[in-house]
Amino acid sequence: MVVGIDVHKHTHAAALIDDRGGQVAALSITNSPKGYRQLIDWLVDHDAASAVVGVESPGSYGRCLVTALCGAGFEVLQVPAWRTHRERHHRGPGKTDPGDALSIAHVVLRHRDELGPAQEPELVRALGMLELQRRRFVRDRTQAIQRLRSDWTQHDPVAEAAVLRCDRQRELRQLKRIRLGDSLTQRTAARCIRELANDIEELNHKIAALDAEIADLLAEHDNPFEDLLGAGTNLAATIIAQAGDVRRFRNASAFARFCGAAPIPCGSGQTSGATACTVAATANSTPRSTASRSSNNATTPKPRPTWTARSPKAKPPEKHDAPSSATSPTSSTAAS
Repeated sequence: MVVGIDVHKHTHAAALIDDRGGQVAALSITNSPKGYRQLIDWLVDHDAASAVVGVESPGSYGRCLVTALCGAGFEVLQVPAWRTHRERHHRGPGKTDPGDALSIAHVVLRHRDELGPAQEPELVRALGMLELQRRRFVRDRTQAIQRLRSDWTQHDPVAEAAVLRCDRQRELRQLKRIRLGDSLTQRTAARCIRELANDIEELNHKIAALDAEIADLLAEHDNPFEDLLGAGTNLAATIIAQAGDVRRFRNASAFARFCGAAPIPCGSGQTSGATACTVAATANSTPRSTASRSSNNATTPKPRPTWTARSPKAKPPEKHDAPSSATSPTSSTAAS
């Protein structure tokens, strides 16, 4: 038997099907230890103690549920959202939580061998938390530097423009002893700058400690990106934390599309390194008529004739005899 679970923040929807795809029962539980216990007892009551469980995107709201099910001895698989989306379209219009749980169960029944485990390894989870904490510290440091420069440039713009990096140790030592003047505003600004310099120095120490911890974890578990040119420990930790278990991708192309580095096939049959965003932008900027002619291999249309101004006609030679009374108005107009 197979179980599909659609996870949410407060409640989870579960659907139980048999080996032929027929729905046996459905259940809705709360996202709490009491709800997990209710789900396990419900599976045991329906003789599904050895059922395979599929969970869609269990990285956030379903993490505790996956841990409880794995602890109870169930095989829990991760179902990608694109598979559920495709199965939902096959089943017909409409989207409900029980319907999504049923679609997840059918995906597990059909593609069980292509799905990876829902519970992430400890290394992936640890690197994910460390990488997220490092990004927070870097963001806080950037905001502190911007605030420091904003206060500094209001009182001494020449000295502020002369400093390129406010996060280096030499500049921070000078900023922690800065004096701007004797007025109240200058003394307040100098104190704020000194405090911000202390904050930046403290954030530098925290970021360095996290970098060392990430490097030690990767060295302990054999960094898979060690041979990749230009990939340091921080980039390797980011890729591992964001990608997780690579078995949840169909193939290498799916993983490349997830990273935004998939080659796009061109009209000539070759592949280009442009991303999908570049191709979409090019398609939007190309006129529809030009795109249709190039796709149909039509000949280039002849350019339309350009209209040029005609050269003025030569004036007739002037007559030196006296003009007649009939042509006198015309002659006077031309003269004027």
